[in-house]
Amino acid sequence: MRAQHFDTVIIGAGHNALVCAAYLARAGQKVAIVERRSTAGGACVSEELVDGYRFSTASLVTSLFQQSIIEDLDLASHGLAIVPRAPSVTSLLPDGSHLMLGRDPVSDAAEIAKFSRRDAKRYVEYGDTMHRLWGEVKSLFTGPSREPVASDPEQLRSILHGAVNMSNSDLRNLFSVMFDSARNHLDSWFDSEEVKAPLAIDGITGVAAGPSTPGTAYLMLYHQAGSTEQGRPAWGHVRGGMGGLTTALRHSAESCGATVLTGTLVTEIVVDDGKAVGVRLEDGTIFRAHSVVSGADPRRTVSLLTDGSGLPSAYRHAVAQLDFRGIAAKLHLALDRLPPIRGFSQEEAIAEPYRGTLLIAPTLDYLDAAYEDARAGRPSSSPHIECTTPTVLDPSLAPPGKHLMSMYIQYTPYDLAEGSWSDTGPDFTDTVLKVVEEHLPGLTASVTDRVFLAPPDLERSLGLSGGNLYHSAMSPADLFFSRPVHGYADYTTPIRNLYLCGSGTRPGGGVFGVPGRNAAKLLIDSSSA
Repeated sequence: MRAQHFDTVIIGAGHNALVCAAYLARAGQKVAIVERRSTAGGACVSEELVDGYRFSTASLVTSLFQQSIIEDLDLASHGLAIVPRAPSVTSLLPDGSHLMLGRDPVSDAAEIAKFSRRDAKRYVEYGDTMHRLWGEVKSLFTGPSREPVASDPEQLRSILHGAVNMSNSDLRNLFSVMFDSARNHLDSWFDSEEVKAPLAIDGITGVAAGPSTPGTAYLMLYHQAGSTEQGRPAWGHVRGGMGGLTTALRHSAESCGATVLTGTLVTEIVVDDGKAVGVRLEDGTIFRAHSVVSGADPRRTVSLLTDGSGLPSAYRHAVAQLDFRGIAAKLHLALDRLPPIRGFSQEEAIAEPYRGTLLIAPTLDYLDAAYEDARAGRPSSSPHIECTTPTVLDPSLAPPGKHLMSMYIQYTPYDLAEGSWSDTGPDFTDTVLKVVEEHLPGLTASVTDRVFLAPPDLERSLGLSGGNLYHSAMSPADLFFSRPVHGYADYTTPIRNLYLCGSGTRPGGGVFGVPGRNAAKLLIDSSSA
């Protein structure tokens, strides 16, 4: 078939790819996005998994997505609306008590004081410190990178100068969050397990690690990049589900002339003399372009390069060594009614805890034990569970009078020591419902349909290698100037004019948008040089 020509062709239509496309189109480039699924959005989509019920299939809530990107791309005018959730989280405890955070600082202090007056006083200082530390390292996380830091003396001097000017306490805390475990970092601040456990969640979500694993404190700092409340992320609900965000991104890109093709599979990145010159589609059509950008993870991107592409074996080896082990599953429930929450009247439950996340992860020991189950290749019998019920804020997602509930479940290893997820999934789903039923009596009876997605299901349906929500591991060793591969932290690859823009690049995963923005800036700057 006759080739079509573009300035840039982008593989995949995940949120970062759409961000990249929108920035490039606004800069005047002729851009095409090619997506194998029938819908754009990648893992950030809303889908009718059950007739009449629209679920956020993988990503459930938003915090990291940058306000600056929302403003740059005028996403509000393209339909994006984010509904604040207050409280943002209610940790449900075995004795029927609870810790509710995210209404306001006074309420948070009163809630924490139920378990420790000292912790209530420390919580404000902790939050202020985490915000301040984020300000010190923000440019390292989100700014463009051209070389490994060790190869850039001026950047090294800037970093060291900033550290020298920190207070002693901030310097100690910075090294703690950069290299220590979530447990050790939180133990230095708080006494109460009831307080430490919900804060530790931001250090372990989506990663094959427990709160005692070194490096998990770093992810707690990473989550300071988005909207925050005192000491933790302020997760918001996207009206229409998470697909509302990527729909707005698509409309923004298309309004500036970008072409978005869904249901179209890229089978090969076309390389000529060491330079990417386009992509080949399943039907043989070639889209030629000055630049090719992949929003897919590094492993899938490399798989689209033929053996003769000239990709160095060292780069292939490094990508092959990336850890793509998925550790999280999703359970989506269609409900004919909202069950009560133990310790709350129905009116109180709807007015407060159901508006945010219901968390079942009572202690750090509980989370470490759940992780040890996963390390042994078995889904935990006492898993970390986060329940969201978006229909309380957004009734349009379900039929009138009905509700949906989506659960984030960890730890669910991609590879099981015995059996397969197709055999194990139904029994594990029953286990999850039994655990939640202790806090939400009547939940199981209210379920009219359910959809369980283990890591292999997420891989098959959404193209996430290993079912990993972050496009590869998120430890400090995998980030900064080595993501995805040492020497290529600037969105480039060894193939000239082939770039990456997905969550497998700096600064990392989550519905962030920064990888897409930074990759677009690199291409725009290169074209104007």
